[in-house]
Amino acid sequence: MISYTWLAWLVSLLCLPLLYVLIDTLGGLRGKHHRGIATPHPPVEDFTVLVPIYGDVRYLENVAYLAEYGARVVLCTTASETPAFYAALDELSAVHGFRVFRGTVPVTQANAGASGRRATSGTIRDRLIRDALQFVDTPTVVCIDADTTTTRPLQELVGTFVGNQFDFASVRLIPSNTDRLLGRLQAYEYRLSMQMRRIAPWMVSGACHVARTPVHLEVMRRHSLFFQGNDVEAGIIASALGYRVGHIPFDVPTTVPDRIKPWFRQRLAWAGGEFRLFALNLHLARRHPWFWAYGTLITLVGLPLRWASASHPAWPLAALAILYFGGCLYLHYRHRGWTLLLLPFYTAFNSLVMTPLGAVWYAVMAVRDRNPGIIRTRLTRYPAAASITQARELLAIEALSTDTQILPVVPSRARPIEASH
Repeated sequence: MISYTWLAWLVSLLCLPLLYVLIDTLGGLRGKHHRGIATPHPPVEDFTVLVPIYGDVRYLENVAYLAEYGARVVLCTTASETPAFYAALDELSAVHGFRVFRGTVPVTQANAGASGRRATSGTIRDRLIRDALQFVDTPTVVCIDADTTTTRPLQELVGTFVGNQFDFASVRLIPSNTDRLLGRLQAYEYRLSMQMRRIAPWMVSGACHVARTPVHLEVMRRHSLFFQGNDVEAGIIASALGYRVGHIPFDVPTTVPDRIKPWFRQRLAWAGGEFRLFALNLHLARRHPWFWAYGTLITLVGLPLRWASASHPAWPLAALAILYFGGCLYLHYRHRGWTLLLLPFYTAFNSLVMTPLGAVWYAVMAVRDRNPGIIRTRLTRYPAAASITQARELLAIEALSTDTQILPVVPSRARPIEASH
């Protein structure tokens, strides 16, 4: 008869490491073999591209790419930028036919990014998108970052989106700079994350996503405007409202930070956003139980246990490392390389170090922006709107019984699009 001591040793050596690996890789395994993805459809020309740009015009790195879409592009900026900024933006708009939207932002956040660093918090980006949507008169809108491009024309993305009758959709991001070690490690990370979007399409990315304009307006009207996790929040709200949220395997190359300092700064902000989603929005667990069980129980609550295991190396930790590497090798076998050997250590650093720092950084962001980032899910969906005009009218009717401010709506113009709130 096996003694309790040996039984406990066997469980700790084999069962627990296997359980941890399965929990950490199950989403990727399900996504890898999931076949329910969007089917291609003919291109569609009727859409608008919203591009947030503020602080410094040099952040607009995809000008040549956007030039192909001319007047479809709306550059969304603030009404608090410098004269030099406006002069440079107006020059680009005149050359390429872009339109410009200028929205007001809180005084405390004006000229964000003028210091030469990209903003990683605040409400500016989502305020601009929310306000600019009121002037969009096309049925579909594509939101894209100022440093993002696509491998195929956006007409194909919109055509697939419309043909599959989606209301909101995520796309497939691919790191474009993989020459350095950090870039290659993030390529593995992104690949796994994109596979998970097959089963959780509401995990949209701010770098690029597509939506029906009335739906996006309704979603942003309810958005907390918290910067970190803002993209996933939009997908969560759209899903909570009962809209059809899907994933389109449309490749979107994106630049990732491949040097330690900018990478650490980005991941610190991301960790703060994850803490916001999992710790401050536990009510979402009933809608997405597996996702929140992983993020809350495994990532946050299990942090002391992970540190205890790492602080006292033993056979279970070695078994965990071996099993985890085996899972990574299976998931990334087609793209295997020597850097895959470092992926478990990269993941462990994120888990052990960035997770607790994220809790601290969330507090910094929440206090600084006076915004806790609570996501509302007790939502009443408005009747389906056939046009953006109907959506605006429905929003105005709903506001009569609440204390929510409805922003003034004026007809959109060729160039510029401006509003004062």
